[in-house]
Amino acid sequence: MRRFLLGGILLLAACQQPPAFQAPITSGLSPGAQMRAEGDALMAGGHYAGAVEKFRQAIDLEPTSVPLRFALGTAYSFLDRRSEAIAQFGWVVANAASESTEYQEARRWLVRVGAMEESPAAVAKTDASIDAARKSDLARQGSISGQTEWPGVTPAEHKVRLRISMLGIEDSTRAVQRRAEILLGEKFEFKDVPEGQYRILGIHDDKTVWEQRFTLKAGKQTDLALTPAASSLPANTFPPAPRRQASTTASD
Repeated sequence: MRRFLLGGILLLAACQQPPAFQAPITSGLSPGAQMRAEGDALMAGGHYAGAVEKFRQAIDLEPTSVPLRFALGTAYSFLDRRSEAIAQFGWVVANAASESTEYQEARRWLVRVGAMEESPAAVAKTDASIDAARKSDLARQGSISGQTEWPGVTPAEHKVRLRISMLGIEDSTRAVQRRAEILLGEKFEFKDVPEGQYRILGIHDDKTVWEQRFTLKAGKQTDLALTPAASSLPANTFPPAPRRQASTTASD
């Protein structure tokens, strides 16, 4: 009877709590690989701070792992922790093979934020190796574009800043991440993206306006319509600017 009563209490308590994060089933994995899998699951769910902790713990066990260093840098970049991201992506560029996806994506990010400093000869050599890798992978790449829209909101009048982030969510795309800073009402585009499954976020002031998953096919362009219909936020989240009244002068 006591055991039955205790079970009922535990069941009632569980029903009153929010669902806990469920780690993926990864029987047989090493501790480092287990933490990497849990970090990947947190990244896919948008829990970047939690992913950072998992990746850091995994790196303590496997400090020379390029995929782990890249994953940690990616998590930092999505948290806008620029200095930490630069450190991790810089490590990747210094240690990964130049034809690897991790190297190419890390270098692309460092160049974009102005953190990559190389001699012209080194840049030319690196670009040549990347171009060769891209040519071999060209048949497996596509592009994605999207138009952001909100009723009554225009880029010129409202200047609502958006951060569009794209993150691979499967093994073949895990090292791919893109980011664009635009105004609500503008269009975004990412080219030369490996085929596979991705997750895209539209964020304004730490508020997620859009979150969608999609599959990008090789040789194709994927188009997304980021409108209120695709958002979980109410339509009045971004109210239209007040109308300007024409000034009048009284005549005698």
